[in-house]
Amino acid sequence: MLEKEKIRFFDTERLTETKDFSAHCKTSYLQSALKDRFPDMKFQVTSASINRTGMYVSKEAAWIKLIGGDNRIRNLPPYCEVTIDVSTGRHTQTIIIWSPFAWNDRFAGTAGGGTCTGGREQINTPNNTQRGWTMGYALINGFTCATTDSGNQGSCSKWGRDRECLENWSYRGTHNMTIFGKAVAEILHGRPVRYSYMNGGSGGGRQSLAEAQFYPNDYDGIWASCPAINWTQFLASGLWAVTVMNEYDHILGFHKINAFRDAVHNSVGGKENYFRVEERIDFDPYTILGQKTKGGKITEKDCLVMQEIWKGPHTTGNDFLWYSFLPGGTFWNKIIPIGSFYYPLIGKRPKCFSLVEQYVHLAFEDPKKDLLHLKIRDFEKVFDTCIRKLGWLSCDHADLRPFANAGGKLIIDHGLDDPLIPVEGTIDYYHHMREIHGGQNFIDRFCRLYINPGDGHGNCHTNGPGMTESTGIQALMNWVEHNKAPENLPAVLVNQKTGKTIRKGIVKPWRV
Repeated sequence: MLEKEKIRFFDTERLTETKDFSAHCKTSYLQSALKDRFPDMKFQVTSASINRTGMYVSKEAAWIKLIGGDNRIRNLPPYCEVTIDVSTGRHTQTIIIWSPFAWNDRFAGTAGGGTCTGGREQINTPNNTQRGWTMGYALINGFTCATTDSGNQGSCSKWGRDRECLENWSYRGTHNMTIFGKAVAEILHGRPVRYSYMNGGSGGGRQSLAEAQFYPNDYDGIWASCPAINWTQFLASGLWAVTVMNEYDHILGFHKINAFRDAVHNSVGGKENYFRVEERIDFDPYTILGQKTKGGKITEKDCLVMQEIWKGPHTTGNDFLWYSFLPGGTFWNKIIPIGSFYYPLIGKRPKCFSLVEQYVHLAFEDPKKDLLHLKIRDFEKVFDTCIRKLGWLSCDHADLRPFANAGGKLIIDHGLDDPLIPVEGTIDYYHHMREIHGGQNFIDRFCRLYINPGDGHGNCHTNGPGMTESTGIQALMNWVEHNKAPENLPAVLVNQKTGKTIRKGIVKPWRV
């Protein structure tokens, strides 16, 4: 069995179906029972249906079939699907809840990615090598689970100027999903939720940590993978590489930037060794001055631009603003617009990730503001404007004492080789947690941070072993339910094309 197929970890064979479950899976019954629980909220149960087919077909993800994929989730147990529209004011969010006939007494909050918190389009095939559990993954293991669109459709450029929509995305939508999801589980089965868990990666990792920050009693255990916290800081910083090239009127070409990356790898004995190193490698780019590449010889300006990009965002007076990516990482791309920036097919000037432009345009309320020709003085003003206007969306509140005091347990993991979110931002957040909570001993009571060498953006197929979905969830559950705090955990590196395991390893808690 391939690692991605190892999605079953809970013994569902010993579970029994709830009596009268089908009778409770009715819109009128659920509407009445939920109204008793939430008398002051405006909502409508729009559907409740039984699925005994063992399969869910995602019509929203039908495009997957066009590229040879599969939009069907198989081997599902019989379950009730409930959809609820909840008013958040002027807008309405849709919550989808799946609850199995045979329930394990646990609730699973699922998340989305980027500026999407979930919804129909996020219901996809379970994959144990992709961190951030899905509806099918949770259901197969006996959980009642939920997802929500938070009332927002499409990119943030469409709804980001609406304060209510931003609040729904930031925290309110996920909280509503949680309270309604748990309530539906209890109404359908006639008994309380014993334990509740939240897990997501990237934007879903931000979503998960927002629950700990804003609603410390919602979940017993939370796992935030490669979390997009410090949201405003790292998105605004996505303009930095292009800004540096503008400042020195010098484009650092694709082949040359690759040469700098390779030189960092060679400084520690090669690529394989680099992806085993557990800390930042400080490298002097002038070391390869004059080296020949496919893009020409490395010049002093090449070295200067690379040095400034690695140094990270700062003011004209050299004051620190935020973190960049680590020397040796590949945080750029060619043609494909994924990464901190990319080199387009036509033209030499790199472009930044599209979400960066969308978000900064929101801060200025100007979708046409030129962001491709900034210099450092301009960048400083852009960064300041983003923090002033959108800093409240950063999800960087490090005081988690209410969550810890409520008995909550938290796992955070982040790949050292993440090409989308600078890992040092997550480490910075952890440092602030330690300061606020009075040191490592208190932190260890409720939180584990895993910084994984070679691991990328929330999956097990980058350059180094990472923990699988089942490994992380089981570690979290053992901590919550049996007070067994996680330490070293097994990890795997798999080939993305074949699915075969390339290497096994462990991930260790990161401590100061």
